[in-house]
Amino acid sequence: MLKRTLLTTVVYLLLLGITIGQVQFTQRFEVESHWADDDFYVLPTERGVVGFRMKAENAYGRKDRFQYFTADFQLSAEKPLERELDDFYELVGFDLDRDLLYVLFNKGSQYDDEKAIFEIDIDSRKLKELELTSILEMELQDFLVFNKKAVFMGKYDYRPVIQIFDIDTEEVVTVPGLFEKDARILQMRKDPELNVFDVVMTRRDAFKNKIVSILTYDTDGNKLREVKIDDLGDPSMEIVEGLLTSSNNYKQALIGPYGLKKKEAYQGLYFTKINEFGEYTNSFYDITDFENFYNYLPEKAREKRWKRIERRAEKGKNNPIRNVLVTREIQSSNGLYLVYNDHFISSSSRYAPRDGVYVSNFYRLNPMMGGYGGFYNPLWLDPRFRGSQTIDQYKFLSAQFILLNADGEILWENAVNLDNASKADPMKYGELVFDGDNLFYMYLEEEKLMLSQIKEGEVIMENEPFEIELVNENERIAETREKSLQLIWWYDNYYLLSGKQRIRFQREDGREKSREVNFFTKIKVDDFI
Repeated sequence: MLKRTLLTTVVYLLLLGITIGQVQFTQRFEVESHWADDDFYVLPTERGVVGFRMKAENAYGRKDRFQYFTADFQLSAEKPLERELDDFYELVGFDLDRDLLYVLFNKGSQYDDEKAIFEIDIDSRKLKELELTSILEMELQDFLVFNKKAVFMGKYDYRPVIQIFDIDTEEVVTVPGLFEKDARILQMRKDPELNVFDVVMTRRDAFKNKIVSILTYDTDGNKLREVKIDDLGDPSMEIVEGLLTSSNNYKQALIGPYGLKKKEAYQGLYFTKINEFGEYTNSFYDITDFENFYNYLPEKAREKRWKRIERRAEKGKNNPIRNVLVTREIQSSNGLYLVYNDHFISSSSRYAPRDGVYVSNFYRLNPMMGGYGGFYNPLWLDPRFRGSQTIDQYKFLSAQFILLNADGEILWENAVNLDNASKADPMKYGELVFDGDNLFYMYLEEEKLMLSQIKEGEVIMENEPFEIELVNENERIAETREKSLQLIWWYDNYYLLSGKQRIRFQREDGREKSREVNFFTKIKVDDFI
């Protein structure tokens, strides 16, 4: 008995050591900061990372400084640079164009229509300001820059509008064919290699049928292609929303949830495959295709749910997904598509999942773009909820992952239990790494990192907690500001964690001291099997 106990203890300790070794805190960079300062926006670049924020000279002053830094993949960085601002600047958007960072501001006052763009060379760290006076005063929803062209997308007079600003010539072009009363833009994505951008939008015809169109424009605003997805094979069904993949030899896919017309009932997922000629084929998957969908439920509740689904399916009835299902991310490579969906419950009757990722705050609102001074940037805050005193709650049930081949065949699917975690916003819950065999899924729960691993479709580890660690063993974390923490996937199997901390350390004279910093920590995840 004693031998068995000792053996069990040894095996447990070995497994514990292996699990702890899965997450390694490798490098760290700090910026001296005050607890009340705004947090940094952090963006991965081709050579490392760039961070920026608005900053006041003191905790109670006007934010009259723009601070930014660049770092390589080892988080080696010089001291952040600052630019003093002689006027009112409100940060409303940003984007990366290879080695150039563009930050968009409203300038002057909140009632002026003047805008400015900071162009920052990531290599030289030089900053140049561009003034814009000819862009429409639209309700901005997205801002993309590529190949020296800035694309502004928003609403004007309750209708969608897109304008293209040539950074070199300062000419402005308004994109035709979008300014319609019932039109809504679901997604806009850029393709710098082809020098085009895609617009996914919906319209309603005279019979209130929803038509989804994928329009491709060049940077002069000329429409190069339009794909209309208006035949789903079942007149009672319609596309709810979706994400468009990047172009591979002019072939693309649109993936997302579909449901019943005029009802808040999700039926499952669709996969629209588009060839180089703009022809498309649809594949549809309902709950019976996802045998692991309800893995977040206790075993008895799961068995009861599946028995009810099987009975309804035998009678030819639909099996709707009662809660909200949202496609957050699609990774496409080597003819495979990894789809990440969040499954959650909304407490708000005003929550509107229909007609677009911008309406639902899903496309641009993600962990690396939140937590800015405790408020959401206007660009990613639904204008209907601005100034609202109502606090909505979102209860996250699970994160679902599906691997499809080029023909839409499901190779595997599985889900990670999110344990009914409550949030005040519907943002993407976690960040993933996928190398073709291993999938790592990590998210923040209070001040801990939670890691799950799926290997070839099987859940190997679920929600393993890891404490945030320092790289310097001679220092200690005195306090972490939970609301400041942001986690993003960086590159390969590395994540980047950022936020504010108070650090205790010992001075040369032996006396203890503390400092307040914004920190940026590189985290490596490994397969232990």
